[in-house]
Amino acid sequence: MKNWLYQVFIHRTTDECYRGSLNYVAPGSRLLDVGIGNGIMLDVFHPLIRSKGLKITGIDIDTGYLKHCRELIRKHGLENYIDVCQGSAESYAPGQQGSFDGVLFCMSFMLLSNPRLVLDRVKGWLKPGGEIVFAQALFKRRSRLVDVIKPKLKYLTTVDFGRATYEKDFFDLLSENGLTVKEDRVLKGEWLNSQCRMIVASFQKAHTRPVRTESSIRSIPKSRAAGQNLSPADAKSASQ
Repeated sequence: MKNWLYQVFIHRTTDECYRGSLNYVAPGSRLLDVGIGNGIMLDVFHPLIRSKGLKITGIDIDTGYLKHCRELIRKHGLENYIDVCQGSAESYAPGQQGSFDGVLFCMSFMLLSNPRLVLDRVKGWLKPGGEIVFAQALFKRRSRLVDVIKPKLKYLTTVDFGRATYEKDFFDLLSENGLTVKEDRVLKGEWLNSQCRMIVASFQKAHTRPVRTESSIRSIPKSRAAGQNLSPADAKSASQ
């Protein structure tokens, strides 16, 4: 029942988050997927994972979700591309430091009990130049209604949607932890004044390439937000 509700309530948004994230990372990347959940995204993205030769380690605290995820790994023949284990980001320890090219938080960062601690730990998990890819809903303005309703949805749906994450608080947290934003892309509109965004951050200082912010990509077509290439005409329009 819980797995069915997960698919009904967040399947579409989860697809957008993984579409943006998996298209962004470089071929051959070794990734840690924090909160891989039931792996339902594998039904859509197994060809992309295989074609890019990604190596993904997925962790989640829910054993029921992981059971379903393992079934999908077998179904799509991804045993050489994905492995999963039960655990939380607060307690996870990779086999060795500097293990990953990237760490993904697809709809999972807002669920962490101690996000500041996790960001501090993630720094040791990344290879030099490694990146953190966040894909989640960010709210622009603080709302007491959202603060009250969002955490309580789990009692109605059995799915934990976490707490509301506000744009200013989120970027302040990244800055305080020494992270530099390299990419900020709108994936889709959400509800109650929020947007589903993909934010890429690194512990290395940015060089000359400007940060792609929400305002700079507002006119970019949806195909670009989904990780596809722009036509020359669209590229010229987006740069104006």
